[in-house]
Amino acid sequence: MHDWVFVGYLLGQIPSNIILTRVKPSRYIPIAIFIWGGISICAAATKNFAGIMIVRVLLGFAESPFFPGALLLVSSWYKPQEIAPRVAILYCGNTIANGFGGLLAAGILNGLNGAGGLAGWRWLFIIEGLGTVVAGALSVFLLPDFPRSGQRKWLSEQEQRFAEWRLAHAANDEIDENGSIKQALIDAFTDPKAWMLIGIQICQLTSQTWTYFFPSIVKTLGFSSTITLLITAPVYVFGFFTSFGNSLLAQHTDKRAILIVWPLIVDIVGNVMVITTHSTAPRYTGMFLMCAGSYSAFNVVQAWIASTVPRTRTKRAIVYAMVNLFGNSSNIYGSYFFPSSDEPQYRMGGIILSAFAAGGIFLSLGLGLWLRQMNKKASRQESMDGQRRYKYLW
Repeated sequence: MHDWVFVGYLLGQIPSNIILTRVKPSRYIPIAIFIWGGISICAAATKNFAGIMIVRVLLGFAESPFFPGALLLVSSWYKPQEIAPRVAILYCGNTIANGFGGLLAAGILNGLNGAGGLAGWRWLFIIEGLGTVVAGALSVFLLPDFPRSGQRKWLSEQEQRFAEWRLAHAANDEIDENGSIKQALIDAFTDPKAWMLIGIQICQLTSQTWTYFFPSIVKTLGFSSTITLLITAPVYVFGFFTSFGNSLLAQHTDKRAILIVWPLIVDIVGNVMVITTHSTAPRYTGMFLMCAGSYSAFNVVQAWIASTVPRTRTKRAIVYAMVNLFGNSSNIYGSYFFPSSDEPQYRMGGIILSAFAAGGIFLSLGLGLWLRQMNKKASRQESMDGQRRYKYLW
């Protein structure tokens, strides 16, 4: 059933990010979050399967502006070297939700089932929807617009100009303008670097699809349902701290490929441990490695987009949406990698996820070496004519 959410979520990303470059993020994103929460509340009133499906498609459309839009906004305020830790902080919400969402859901389903004459699952939609509505309302006051927007919520006009100068200096003195939508679409879809980033994201997020079946995998360790929910949380907490540490490293080095490669190697090791043994301790340890590896690579991939596609803002917005659109398609086909018939080892799923992680390693190395060669060429041209040229993070 979760597949239906991704119909709206995937289709809405590119149009939404293009719209975001033409409107105020401090209004557009909060409105989307507010609608997202409202639709979730409405899901509690559905009476049949068709109603649930319609609501979930609409829920996907409402959710689609948030993550690629947030990434675009972050990349419009921070230099490429500074983005990875900010993405880690942004994505920690997803990590925490994966780690503790099951416990929250179990508490609501068991504790409120029948309260007010409503089933527990209806209360789940209502409570989580209300939380989202509150988040949307608060974000109106918290989110900034793009630099030079005239908004003085956080920074004075002089401070905004300084922020814009920092970004321009990092992009070879080129101002972050919107540019033409038509030209941005052409540039985004014909840029081979964008398609390599898409390939990396597909491989990386496919290697992360174990998250949708993680409770089922943990349950094969032989614990009760309650203990299963409890022991999943430390895995995600470890994954967050590891990914945040990797993102801090990214802030202090120009190397990006290696900060994607080593986590994916760790991810493969974790998969091998889970699918090759029946012993509880090695399998549980392998799950820590799977989480740490797949999550640590994700933040660096998102940060790499900003330095690989620095201008224009509209092209960068489209590439961010493209990367997340194609990458998140893994949530649809990834659900078929873990059939119940493969319990308890899930060997097929582990092998497929490891293969995708290996693909991400080769693509990351390929893009990194290509960008390095482009930097060398730019340096040779600089030595010939004395004009400074843009250097990629590789």
